[in-house]
Amino acid sequence: MKRVVPSPAKVEIGFTGDRLTGTGGAALLAEAARRFGLPERLAEAVSVKKRNRGASDAETQWSVIASLASGNGSLSDLDALREDGVQRELLGLSSAPSGRRAGEFLSRLTKRDVESLRGVARHLSRCVAPEVVAHELEEKGYVPVFVDGTGIEVSGRLFEHAARLYTGERGYWLHAVFVGGLWVSGRLRPGGDVACGWKGQLKRDVAPLLPKGVPAWVRCDAAYYRGAFVEHVRGEGWDLSISVTDPNKCRPVLDVVEGLPEHGWEDIGKGESATWVRYRPSKWKEEQSYVVVRLRSRRQGELLPRFSVILANRDDLPLAEVVRRHRGKQGHENAFKGPLVDLDLHHPPCRGYRANQAFYAYGQMAHLLLRAVQFRLLPKAARRHGIRPLVRHVMRSVARLVRSGRKRWLLFASCCFRRDWLLYAGMRLRIDSG
Repeated sequence: MKRVVPSPAKVEIGFTGDRLTGTGGAALLAEAARRFGLPERLAEAVSVKKRNRGASDAETQWSVIASLASGNGSLSDLDALREDGVQRELLGLSSAPSGRRAGEFLSRLTKRDVESLRGVARHLSRCVAPEVVAHELEEKGYVPVFVDGTGIEVSGRLFEHAARLYTGERGYWLHAVFVGGLWVSGRLRPGGDVACGWKGQLKRDVAPLLPKGVPAWVRCDAAYYRGAFVEHVRGEGWDLSISVTDPNKCRPVLDVVEGLPEHGWEDIGKGESATWVRYRPSKWKEEQSYVVVRLRSRRQGELLPRFSVILANRDDLPLAEVVRRHRGKQGHENAFKGPLVDLDLHHPPCRGYRANQAFYAYGQMAHLLLRAVQFRLLPKAARRHGIRPLVRHVMRSVARLVRSGRKRWLLFASCCFRRDWLLYAGMRLRIDSG
């Protein structure tokens, strides 16, 4: 076999005056923001600056959101945006802040400012949610809702209000709710209770997005196995399923199936069988339905089957369907990882608590705008993807900005991986503009 050895070409390094940018997708992001009136709402939400020089409050906020939507989670990435004249022109920025100035801006925000920003994020959610809800109903027949919290670790002890997480490390809790793949609610709170503040998030951020009669299925992990949570969700008319993993809480349910004859189990495929159990936990008002899943392992050394317990209120559905819907929670957990990994939100950039809360509110807005681009400007086939392809193959597409016939033309490189998406988006913009 002939051995092929790579032979990199010898090149000379130089510079060009062509108006190039590595984030051509900023044009699509800016179009989505314009349609929702985001720049105007940001200007109304926060007023910090006292002098009319440098980037305005709205420009600073829009710069942070656009930078996050490109997967740049560090404030120092704004320094690159300042030097990218084409990207600034696409975003409509006459001036962009440095990373240091953006940090100073965030440090001056108050609790009232943070609440105003959450109101802006709520407005964006209501603009994008109808397309997402319709897509989920078409694909699944119901709208999945995922409620979860994740630890945001910090380095050192200088971060304001950081507290101990369940891992023993110091950090914050990021409590979020997803409707389909849409991040509709986010709250950064001090470490402590894994599940707190869920009632306000469900009432203010989620309920307005789900009209009465729309079938919704709320699924979450064991942290939300609480009587008050179950009562609230069922009071909204939503279905739910919750993993029960605490051995002490599983024991009473498993005691019911102990000694159950074989005909009492229903085969649900893949070597698993399941059955329904009715049980009322201590201090709960009503009896609940549980699915007990039994897996007979074929691995050597395991003589007894393994069990998992799921609280679920839809005992009128086949057992296999209930288990399948609940296990879709794993895909939602991956959707939660999307903003943290792909938008680089794993680490808060500021020492101030309010500053970090605002930063994650901007991160939620960046995610919402990316979903708006996905559902409104890209082909329908693109909806099955997460936001990672949007960041890598849309936002980070190389393009050249030219003027011709009193018009600006954004010419994408022909070697872009998702030329079909970009071509479709260009056609949609032409059609929408008349």
